[in-house]
Amino acid sequence: MGRFKFNYFSAKALYSIVIAIISMLFINYSFAASISCSGYTSIGGDYAVQPINITAPKNGQANTLLYSVNNAVVDAAYSDCRASGTLWVNTAQTIMNIPPGDIYTIDGQTVYPTNIKGLGVSITESFTGSNKPIPIWPSYVDTRSVYNNYWTSLTFNLKLWITPGFVAPIGPTQITTFTVVAFIRATDSNNTISGSCPSGSIRMPGNNNVCGEITRRITFTGIFEAGTCELLNPNQTVEMGTYHTSPAEKSSPWVDAGFQLKCPLAWGYGGSVKNSTNFNDAGNGTKTVNNGNQPIKIKVTPINSSVNPLQGTFKLNEGGAEGYDLQLAWGAPASQTSVPAKPVQLGSWITAASLNSNYSAVPYAIGSSAFTNGTDGKINMSARYLRNSQDVKPGIANASVEVLATYE
Repeated sequence: MGRFKFNYFSAKALYSIVIAIISMLFINYSFAASISCSGYTSIGGDYAVQPINITAPKNGQANTLLYSVNNAVVDAAYSDCRASGTLWVNTAQTIMNIPPGDIYTIDGQTVYPTNIKGLGVSITESFTGSNKPIPIWPSYVDTRSVYNNYWTSLTFNLKLWITPGFVAPIGPTQITTFTVVAFIRATDSNNTISGSCPSGSIRMPGNNNVCGEITRRITFTGIFEAGTCELLNPNQTVEMGTYHTSPAEKSSPWVDAGFQLKCPLAWGYGGSVKNSTNFNDAGNGTKTVNNGNQPIKIKVTPINSSVNPLQGTFKLNEGGAEGYDLQLAWGAPASQTSVPAKPVQLGSWITAASLNSNYSAVPYAIGSSAFTNGTDGKINMSARYLRNSQDVKPGIANASVEVLATYE
């Protein structure tokens, strides 16, 4: 019995040693292959999104989507790596040449700066359907793995965003951003494309083992219309007249302080193009029109400090008359009473449609006017002096307000 057990344990020990030796031999004899590829590439050029009319909202809100390009495909390269045997190659995508500026996260997407302050672009790959973000080189995202010969594609989604600090440019504006790159790399990390690349391809910066095949600098042309209206009379003066005070009178008569707006056409924003396959521009896909601009809003803000902003009263200029403030109310003078029904709430927004029904109360049709052509677009407002608790001192009684009217 003793001898039998000895042989059993010796056999088990021998078996373990054999396995260990086999493992060591496997490790020692693993090798890295050098892949050589032929074919042709399409390095360089722009991917130009065709001109789009935009009336950007002027509500001061960043993180607003202005335009989308969905499922853009640049199919312009071919790789044949069969000379290296049965070795798999991946297509990958990355971006580089980011313009200087701040990078933001909007709706979970990384938004990179452009040459226009306050405009940014995000990009995701669209080949796999997972819409994974395309990162900055040397990071990358793989799109597919194929044996030896296949087309190389750039497949991506773009979004143009408003970011902090945006001031809408006026007229045709060239917007340039990063360069997106498609390259091939060995699927097995032990292997490299250190032989030949397809004709015309480039080595990626800092990595001579992969081959860049397609690069496209992303450009947009936005035809921007101002989202802000102007006063038809930009430096309007309201003549209040001469007022002789009386202890029995607490206010002066109401006078007309109405104004007329001059607004650009409402081209809207947030449109898109889908399935554009032209190698150099996004103009041949299915386009979705912009969303219409929201109703125009108006805000009146006094230059001097407010006395009662909810009642539309604010101080006169210093160095002149004392004992009175100035009060504003919506509506024509004939409609006003001693206690105005609709005082101007200073520093607060109000829709133009609530003051004049000729302005739209719903989103504007694309390319439409702020108010119906041929109708009166005047915003009626009235002004008066209102007695305060100070002693009366005669003099010049002037004050100023800023009127801001914008598409939302």
